[in-house]
Amino acid sequence: MKKHIYILAAVFLISTLSGCKSKEKVDLSGIHTTEAETLAPTAASTETAAPTVSTTASQTEPASTAGQTKPDPSTANALSVRSKIATEKQGKISVEYPILSNLPSDSPTDAINALIKEKATQFITACKLNPETATATVKCEVLALERKKAIFTYTGFYQTDDAADKTTIFFTTTIDLAKGRLIGLSDYADAYTMAGYMRSDDCVFQHATDRDKVHEELKATDIETLTEILEDCDFKADEKNRLPRSFSYELGGDIFMAVPVSRELGGYAIVRYTPDTK
Repeated sequence: MKKHIYILAAVFLISTLSGCKSKEKVDLSGIHTTEAETLAPTAASTETAAPTVSTTASQTEPASTAGQTKPDPSTANALSVRSKIATEKQGKISVEYPILSNLPSDSPTDAINALIKEKATQFITACKLNPETATATVKCEVLALERKKAIFTYTGFYQTDDAADKTTIFFTTTIDLAKGRLIGLSDYADAYTMAGYMRSDDCVFQHATDRDKVHEELKATDIETLTEILEDCDFKADEKNRLPRSFSYELGGDIFMAVPVSRELGGYAIVRYTPDTK
């Protein structure tokens, strides 16, 4: 396989791998990384405040990230798809999410926006965060607004009242703007093939704290385990109370996959796969 090397950044939740040099088992249940910084626990309140939503007045333009292929802006302009960032607030939990407008008349705009918000806030339930005692801040980036799809990434942290450290989280959603459905890894790649690629010498890292050590850890993981992690990739429409073990998106013909690694190596790595047919 012929591959090209690029570098980018993003973050996420973890499950079970074994590191190559360390014989300790690595938690790979999903993508989350506990940081060393300690936050003061939030005192429990006697009442639960009703969720509030605020929106930014400015239009969100398709965002670009260094080292990454930029989407053709003419596609978004042709449709004049617009987005603005809203904020869901529940106690000390604050989550940004986009609201799309000016979609084609045959697009299910209301259903699309409901789906976007649902997945943006799903981690609250999945991580069992109590708005009375937990703290969370998640920011949204509109990574791409294309003719047929939109890609959003979410980064931030949460902390429960009984945790000494905050936990960094990362997740993504890709929406089919024509059908109003979620797009995931299974729509553009085979999990077993991608698992084999990650263990091969051709593997390219979009982001890794130490590429050599991360690659050693992935190579030390059996292909069945990696395949299972990638099969549990991206949000599903009918799963409302859990987070996937990995996330992905396709942009500029390349496939980006965020997979969990040991906390010592940053908790996650992002692999970039360039198909030979690109």
